[in-house]
Amino acid sequence: MEQVLFWGCWFATLGTTALLLLWSLPLSPFTHPGITANEAVIIFLAVMVIRWLALAAALILVVIVWGQRLNLATRWIVGLAIAVLALHFVLGIINLGVMNVWLSIDHTKTRATNAIYAGIYFGLPTLLLLLTAPLMLSAARILR
Repeated sequence: MEQVLFWGCWFATLGTTALLLLWSLPLSPFTHPGITANEAVIIFLAVMVIRWLALAAALILVVIVWGQRLNLATRWIVGLAIAVLALHFVLGIINLGVMNVWLSIDHTKTRATNAIYAGIYFGLPTLLLLLTAPLMLSAARILR
């Protein structure tokens, strides 16, 4: 059951990241000069929250599986899960700040700065996705 839930969360995170990328194509740096962000981009926030919640669930499942694999006591698994969630929260806040700066209306921003902001915005969750899959695969393979 953990594997099904993990991969469901993993693919939900991947899908929401792809959806956000698709919705971002009319914006700079994907299109130059790109449309100006308006109130409609508030939907990005809701989808981003879903993405980060699904990723948090996947990370917790990885922590639980690795805790079981390493025969850690329950209190250590809980402590490790809290530490991972705290780090995940900080990365989510950074991602939210980068999204705010990227989508803000500032006439001094260039295409290059927008590219950096978009790279960080899509790179943080993608990096976590790329880290969680091998960790879960290796833990699941060893547990069998």
